[in-house]
Amino acid sequence: MPHVSVCLPKNASPQVVAVYEEFSTKMRFASAPNFIMTQGHSPTAARGTWDLVRSVLVDGELPRWTKEIMFVAISAERGCRYCKAAHIACCRMLKVDPEWIDLAASNVALIPDPKLRDMVLFALKCARAPQSLTQADYEVLRKYGLREDEIVEIICMAGLAVYANILADATGMEEDPMFEAY
Repeated sequence: MPHVSVCLPKNASPQVVAVYEEFSTKMRFASAPNFIMTQGHSPTAARGTWDLVRSVLVDGELPRWTKEIMFVAISAERGCRYCKAAHIACCRMLKVDPEWIDLAASNVALIPDPKLRDMVLFALKCARAPQSLTQADYEVLRKYGLREDEIVEIICMAGLAVYANILADATGMEEDPMFEAY
């Protein structure tokens, strides 16, 4: 049972309905998921979260599918069932290799692509204990030619995933049935 109910579009303000529409369109979902509809009770929270998701996850220099893999790994490690399911669905929608999705959710160290693996491991370390990042961790990313803007995007992705995990877990969000369709 959720701790916070979803705010259905029929009960939402016009500003919130606009966020729902932008979210579902840009994220390629059939409708607004529980993640954003739970926040619909607060137009400020819904707009702020959507702006953050759009800026960090959807837009940017790194491909969205790469950031989705990071989201899956962080959510799996943190035990956030909702975010893990949501971002596995996003990975499927984006045609990510199913083996890579499974490895992101279970054993990142076995991801066969070394660059992706090291990017995800960096994101996990950042989400887990950002104070423990060392110069050597950054040098691993730089050896693949990652620029400062791309490294910052990885750091922001780790922060976004932790933020979303907290929202999903604190509200007791239930997984959307539409995730199974992807």
